[in-house]
Amino acid sequence: MVKADPGAGLNLLYYIRHGEGVDNVARRFSYKNPDNPLTERGRLQALQTAQHLAARSFDGIYCSPMKRALETAQIIASPLKADPIVMEEFREVNVGDLEGMPFNDENWSIYHHLVNEWSSGNTRASFPGGEDYETLWKRMHRGLLQILTDRKGQVLLLVGHAGIFSATLKDLCPGTDLNWLKSAEYYNCAITKLEIESRNGDLQGRLIDWANYDHLDEQALSRVPGIPPMNDPA
Repeated sequence: MVKADPGAGLNLLYYIRHGEGVDNVARRFSYKNPDNPLTERGRLQALQTAQHLAARSFDGIYCSPMKRALETAQIIASPLKADPIVMEEFREVNVGDLEGMPFNDENWSIYHHLVNEWSSGNTRASFPGGEDYETLWKRMHRGLLQILTDRKGQVLLLVGHAGIFSATLKDLCPGTDLNWLKSAEYYNCAITKLEIESRNGDLQGRLIDWANYDHLDEQALSRVPGIPPMNDPA
């Protein structure tokens, strides 16, 4: 079993971005509806991720309720003889009025503006009809506490989304270089590793590896970022 350092009381948490979904190919925002499954390539990505992780053992596997995340988690969990636990807290960012809208420059500009506001400290800025950062971080924090409380030296896996993973990293792992994060590639089924502990209701994480896709071959890899590189705020 892969283990964090039990003496330090740390857990090892794998973030897995879901495989390519129908809505990724359709190039539209999807927080709740539409909610479509993986594409054929998305299933291949999940299968190669499962093969890469098959020699490891996990103390818990969790996922977002979105079909693209659940299906990815089920494929990864199958050779491990485990069942993923679905948690609403790990759903993608609620983009409100952008839901179902196409990935075009105008809509990405709205998205980037809000995320830049969050990284600049305006945590009450919200997507029109959607959520602000305080709400997003509160539910992510709540979900992570549920899976981490009373765990020490364990290995966990969470299948979810680029938006929520990226946006909340600054509070989960203080000191993260946000300028680097905004431009980092984040492809489907990329693997992120964190050391993390829960202590008295507080979370403290340390980033080990961000969005690694070396386990995917060229047939599986879709070199389309989950979030296009962010421009500097105007």
